[in-house]
Amino acid sequence: MRYLKFIILVTLSLIGVDNLFAQVDKKADDLKQRIQKSSAILTIAEKNDDIKTFLALYEENAISMHDYQPMLRGINDIETYYKEIFRRQIIKAFQRKTEEVINLGKTTIVEIGTFKKECSVQEADSIFVLNGKYCCVWNIQADGSLKIKGEIFGFFHEIKKPENFVVSLQSHFVESDIHKESEIPIELRAYNALMEKYVKNGEGALRSQFFSNDGRFMPFSHPTLTGMDELKPYLIAYDTRGVDFKFDFLSVYTYDYEYFDEYVLEYPKFKVKWSTPSASGVAEGKNIRIWKRQRDKSLKLYLEISTHNL
Repeated sequence: MRYLKFIILVTLSLIGVDNLFAQVDKKADDLKQRIQKSSAILTIAEKNDDIKTFLALYEENAISMHDYQPMLRGINDIETYYKEIFRRQIIKAFQRKTEEVINLGKTTIVEIGTFKKECSVQEADSIFVLNGKYCCVWNIQADGSLKIKGEIFGFFHEIKKPENFVVSLQSHFVESDIHKESEIPIELRAYNALMEKYVKNGEGALRSQFFSNDGRFMPFSHPTLTGMDELKPYLIAYDTRGVDFKFDFLSVYTYDYEYFDEYVLEYPKFKVKWSTPSASGVAEGKNIRIWKRQRDKSLKLYLEISTHNL
């Protein structure tokens, strides 16, 4: 009888655990469905040039990053940008596909996905296709609704007329840096200082070690790289330069960030001046990074999406 009671208790306990896992899975599925619904609303609103419905899904001080466009912060700049982009593009077809949803903790959920847009411009009838990747940082509001507090959109390919994706803005939010260096956590400053060093020295193999083994890197104008077998060769090739190439200036720094129990969400920026005996140039851009805390308390990149300014 004593053994029978033990078996019954164990069985009930296992049923309780199974129910708990089922509840967790259901909540995760429900959350993903809610995000996909909100993402679908954004897609339909953009296709219909419905700026009011579109902007209703953004927080007041949201961060918005797009290939070629300098960083935007605040609903006023985001409205000005999208109004102009909506005006310029006549969308024939538009699909967004959610690939992964990560619950960072607190009220923050990250959606990672891809998009395909077929559109034309008012001045021409020819249709062009845009393929790319995106990351939306959603925040659960007090009433349970979802709003975007951060986003980044980049293309998988080169764009023939990148100036068509740039909107001139007059705002104190654009390209303003909200954190002084002393306010950035020392570990983020240290990682960025190491990145600067490895890029300067052309050490792509060392730079690949910032990523976890299952990490993903979405470079500018390039398809997604997943796992070390893809990441390492790409970074080695990318960081290999001629002997006459030099960096006159290189800065990688944190614009904004947020800490969670297991993750760190970072909005970094970079500025580069380079030269050779026959040429010189400047490059600037911005990223979204999701760092994941490891067992040894270090951070590894689970995701990085990189975009460039024009």
